[in-house]
Amino acid sequence: MKNVLATVILLAACGFASPALSFGAISIAEPADVAKDGYSSGISYNFKTQGEAEDRADTECANTQDAPPETRKLCKVIRTFQNQCVAVALDPKAGTPGAGWAIGDTSALARRDALERCEDTAGPDRKGECRITAEGCDGRAK
Repeated sequence: MKNVLATVILLAACGFASPALSFGAISIAEPADVAKDGYSSGISYNFKTQGEAEDRADTECANTQDAPPETRKLCKVIRTFQNQCVAVALDPKAGTPGAGWAIGDTSALARRDALERCEDTAGPDRKGECRITAEGCDGRAK
């Protein structure tokens, strides 16, 4: 019985410790004219250090194949987070300015806010066209 109790306590302690080691980041390349020059983003989550999370987000952003090379050079980490969710939304039609991202306490909040920001930049004639293109949750966030 003591071994079972010790195992339960150890597993619980590990579960509580791991979210403290969870880091995420978002890197964005947003030129002045998104409709003309494109948009690039990279996200990371569940990394052991903030630096690792930032490096991964920047790498993902710089390797987005849908964005021109000059746009990808603009990638920079704009936010880091812990125990939260991130979402990126884009208007899938080429030549439209719709792009948005968000970090929230839940996946649903991050998705909602990213879509809202995307629609705000896409314009009224593109309402409802934005789609989530990347998302993830860090640590204990769901």
